[in-house]
Amino acid sequence: MKKGLFTFLLLVCSSQLFFAQKVTVKKDLVSVGETPVFTLVSTSYPDALTLYNLKNEKLAYFFAQFYSDPRQINNANPQGKVSYFDITFFNEAMDKCEIRIVGFKKHLAELIISEGLVKEGKLDEAAVKQFCRINGTKFSEDRKNAGTTVIIKN
Repeated sequence: MKKGLFTFLLLVCSSQLFFAQKVTVKKDLVSVGETPVFTLVSTSYPDALTLYNLKNEKLAYFFAQFYSDPRQINNANPQGKVSYFDITFFNEAMDKCEIRIVGFKKHLAELIISEGLVKEGKLDEAAVKQFCRINGTKFSEDRKNAGTTVIIKN
C-alpha cells in the first residue's frame, strides 16, 4: 500500500515538475527546460503553422481562419472579428478540430505541451482524440450561421 502511494506521488510530482519547467521557442524549435521537444514552423505566417517532430516528420497543421460575425460585435471588437485555428492532425484518422487562436507561437507550443499532444516525438492518439472531442468544430459551425443582421432604425 505504502509503495503504491509512494509511486503515485512520485509520478504526480515528476509530471508537475515537467510542466512547471519553462517552455521556450527559439526560431522554430520548442523546448521544455533544456530539452528540445518539437518544432513549430510558420508556413505562411500568420496564416499557418506546421508542427514537426525532431525528425522533421509532419505531425499537425494549424491553419488560421478569420471571419466577421455580427453577433460578436462589442466595444472591444467593433468589427466582430473571429479568429481560430483549423487543425489537422496527421495521424491515421486525420483528426480535425478547431481552437481559438491563442496568441503567439509560444502560447500555442505551451498548449500543445500542456494537452500532451506530442509524446516521444509522436502524436499521442488518446490525447489528440480527447483534444478534438473537447474542442470540436464550433468555429466553422458558427461561421456557417454568421449571417448578416439587418437593423432598421425608425
